[in-house]
Amino acid sequence: MKLITRAASAVAFSATLFASASAFALTPFDAATLAQRGQLEGIPGYEVLQSDIQGRRVTGADILEAAGLEVNSSDARFVESVLRDNDRN
Repeated sequence: MKLITRAASAVAFSATLFASASAFALTPFDAATLAQRGQLEGIPGYEVLQSDIQGRRVTGADILEAAGLEVNSSDARFVESVLRDNDRN
């Protein structure tokens, strides 16, 4: 009986860890914010990033990839628009 209880506890603990990890998953907006702060490997920070976005040297897809997110065209365009909008403010 102890073995069954331990196995059930291990499964419940694993499920809790998985749920916690997915609760803190990055979004495309988070990726844009991290990029703007210069906190993504291979992506320049604020002023250089703005110039690189405008000059198409860095794309939304590059930022999503650097953040470890799945790259798709919709999210890539969203990231670029967030960064362009921040440049106007």
